[in-house]
Amino acid sequence: MKSLHDRILLYIICLLFPFIGVIVALIWLGDKDSEKKKMGKICLIMAIASLPFMYLVAGILMHAS
Repeated sequence: MKSLHDRILLYIICLLFPFIGVIVALIWLGDKDSEKKKMGKICLIMAIASLPFMYLVAGILMHAS
């Protein structure tokens, strides 16, 4: 369905902007297409997993300045 380039771009967006990743994931998890459900699950996992990393980076940057 989606090309590899599109999927990689979407996953990068989910990592950098977790809120957008969660929204996309929730929309696609409700879809009947199994490919979209799979991508939605991956987006949700990546968005949730990126939150602690983002807080860690923000803490390091605030502590450094």
